[in-house]
Amino acid sequence: MPNRVALQHQYPEPPERMREVLTDRQYLQDKLRAVGGPGAELVSWEQDERGVTVVLHQAVPDDAMPSFLRSVLPSGLTIRRTETWTSSGGSVHAVVDGAPGTITGAMRLEPDPAGCVLGAQLTVEVGLPLVGAKVEKMVADSITTLMESEYQFTLDWLRNSTA
Repeated sequence: MPNRVALQHQYPEPPERMREVLTDRQYLQDKLRAVGGPGAELVSWEQDERGVTVVLHQAVPDDAMPSFLRSVLPSGLTIRRTETWTSSGGSVHAVVDGAPGTITGAMRLEPDPAGCVLGAQLTVEVGLPLVGAKVEKMVADSITTLMESEYQFTLDWLRNSTA
């Protein structure tokens, strides 16, 4: 059974400004350097009439992985994350390299009296016999931790970029 993750983060900027920030190349590179894990990189950034699509590579450090998972994924846990942003939100699709795991979902930027709220609904699925549910839970917990780190980084980045 897939794991579902629901997140909400409040930002002090309107939705239009947050979309600009969340798709800004310098912001993305700074974010990956700060919280992306070993070897994190901005693989691609493309803009067209529909919006902006970014592809990120992120890694979970070996010491952050349970031993049973290190035995299943000896080369480590690397995630290729694709975000596609439109004017009001976007979608995310991520795959775990070397494992039958996916993360999919939708993100929405909603106006709020103090700026906006970014809501994300994500689904984690890992097709590994016997340990799939355990890995899904670990990945869901890791996503929650990562998204919280990215949120705190973004708040700091906003304070420093507008100061």
